[in-house]
Amino acid sequence: MEFARRLAAGTLAAMAAAALCSTAPAAAASRPTLDASALYRDALASTRSWSVHYVSTSTQSKVTLAETGDAGPASGTQTVSAGKGSLDDTITIDVIGGITYVKGNTGGLEALAGLDAAQAAEASNRWVDFSTTNSAFSHDVATELQLKGRLTLGRPRTLDGLGVEAVDGTQVDPRNRSMHVVLYVRASGTHVPVEEDSVDTRGRATSALHVVYSHWGEQVRPQAPAGALPLGPVSAV
Repeated sequence: MEFARRLAAGTLAAMAAAALCSTAPAAAASRPTLDASALYRDALASTRSWSVHYVSTSTQSKVTLAETGDAGPASGTQTVSAGKGSLDDTITIDVIGGITYVKGNTGGLEALAGLDAAQAAEASNRWVDFSTTNSAFSHDVATELQLKGRLTLGRPRTLDGLGVEAVDGTQVDPRNRSMHVVLYVRASGTHVPVEEDSVDTRGRATSALHVVYSHWGEQVRPQAPAGALPLGPVSAV
């Protein structure tokens, strides 16, 4: 949603995508007492069956990664761009069951899809397909939302007109460093994720991670591109 926004593995992590139904999640009973761990468990549970639209940006080592996609349990779509300053490396991804279809420029295919230089040159601006058995292409949105350490409740707030509760925890960034992350979940009804942000020691948002989730329960059924070039095994960078 696995994918969820980092180079190679993180870039495609959110791509275990797509809704098998178009209805919105059913409302859950309101909770008289809030608990950070319970809210987090509810948020994770909601990601395993429904599809979701997401928009994310992350910056690591001065490289910015921008992603937009629709993710869920079986298939989905994603556009990714990356670079230092200008986002010149780009790819578009469709996942349908166990097959991934990718189209991008040479830089995008190397940096974001894990193709070697020869493969990237051959496949540049063409659709290619390959098996997604590699673990780099098989994470789901729940994996992207995983928080570690002790979970605590932050201050409730309103985001895009929705009342949300804040669950504070930590994640490990691509350089194996711990970063403070706040996961905002819908306060009423089903506690689906609404936004996820990295924050500094004062609780201010940083550029390391920002993800917005919306359109829970949407229907996503990508079509396989015609004439895709088949590739052999693809390894994550």
